Amino acid sequence: MHWLPVGLSLFATTFSSNSFVGLPAEGAFRDYHQLLAILFIPFIVIPITCKWFIPLYKSWKFDSLYEYFEQRFNRKLRLLASCVFMFYSAGWMASMLLAVARVLGEVLETNSSVDEATIILIVGILATGYTAMGGVKAVIWTDTIQAFALGGGMVFLLWSLIGDIDGGWSTFFEVAGQNDKMNMTSTSGGWGERNLFSACAYGFFIYMGGQLATYGSYQRYITVDSVKDAQFSLGVKGVFTLISCTLFFFVGTALYVFYQQLPETAQIFDTYSDGATKDKLLPNYVMNFMDGIGITGLLLAGLFAAAMSSLDSGINSMTATLVTDWYKGRDMGRGTNRKLTLVFGVAVTGAGCFMAFINAPVFDILLSVAGATLGILLSILMVGLFLPQATSVGAAAGMTAGLVVYLFVRIFIGELASDEFVEGLGAFGEIRDNTWWDGMFTTCTSAIMAIIVSLLTFTGKAPDSKLLFRGLNR
Repeated sequence: MHWLPVGLSLFATTFSSNSFVGLPAEGAFRDYHQLLAILFIPFIVIPITCKWFIPLYKSWKFDSLYEYFEQRFNRKLRLLASCVFMFYSAGWMASMLLAVARVLGEVLETNSSVDEATIILIVGILATGYTAMGGVKAVIWTDTIQAFALGGGMVFLLWSLIGDIDGGWSTFFEVAGQNDKMNMTSTSGGWGERNLFSACAYGFFIYMGGQLATYGSYQRYITVDSVKDAQFSLGVKGVFTLISCTLFFFVGTALYVFYQQLPETAQIFDTYSDGATKDKLLPNYVMNFMDGIGITGLLLAGLFAAAMSSLDSGINSMTATLVTDWYKGRDMGRGTNRKLTLVFGVAVTGAGCFMAFINAPVFDILLSVAGATLGILLSILMVGLFLPQATSVGAAAGMTAGLVVYLFVRIFIGELASDEFVEGLGAFGEIRDNTWWDGMFTTCTSAIMAIIVSLLTFTGKAPDSKLLFRGLNR
């Protein structure tokens, strides 16, 4: 594949309907700390990946990233890593379908969770169908088209919003400045606040894990011919991420400024300020305040582009990791591969229908899933690359420890613990309201435990130098 469509595909896959819905909502109801986290992608994550990891990955000539886990540790670790990735993909795609359903629910004026589940079912079937027919080439080329539909829709929305604000851009920046809507450097608050510290933790650990340790990203790197082409494709992703996500937040801020102009619209804004309803503010503006023929269709085109670009990529990657990691790349035949794609598509659609009954913003759901999975994969990959003494026992212990800490923080403290128990934790109890720390907790715990157990169980047998990071440099 040429590096340009691959780069656009990487961008479109990462920023799905979750971004289309969640980022403007974040800009409208909060500030720009999440944008700070996203800026880690073009300014930190991609440069590190291009300089040190793309040459390493291309030198391995593996069909799957998780083949490294088998070569470095054992086959059980490879299969376990594949399972973790598939769990992440399923949760990520399900939350993305949920974002589509919430927008369509507002457009169709339905508020029932059952109606949302029905919408998810229809969208899931459509994307599963063309992914099964076309494979990874269909994924990359459709993602390329969808990337422009996604960006074009947001440009038009921002232009319309600025036109509807009395005073235009000057009022936009004046109101945003007075209300600290563009603040991204706050250091106040504890564990529950979205501030500079939690944004850096989220931006580094979640996005580094997504770029380095997922099958989907690695899959794109090996579809191009050379190291330079892979680096160019990541450069394209970085540029589009910088421009588009800044645009998403500008749209969110413009929504805030627009709705605060009059008492009656400010009241509407307040009704959308809680839980899952935050995701519906953007479609509310489109349906009730935008003028022109086909405006709703433009919104839905961008939304479906965002949704399809992620759903097709995720389903294809889940099928590919099953074939390459579980069946060692055996030629399963086109018919079998398509059937597997259909099975995964149905499973993801089912998970999305289940999420329709969760009352939380889609991005919070996504970050919780990513924190539980990407941190584990990233930590074991890094321990294997940088610690010659790393053992399979240590890697397994690390993955287990990371999962236990995640379950304690997000499930027990976040959902099950009594208010008295949480209050007894002091300031740390505030973590129940902030998923931005999940990736850091999981990654660090997993890595520390893997290092300790590996040093205790190391037998003195050195791994092949090509499986260590320093092996490439040597």
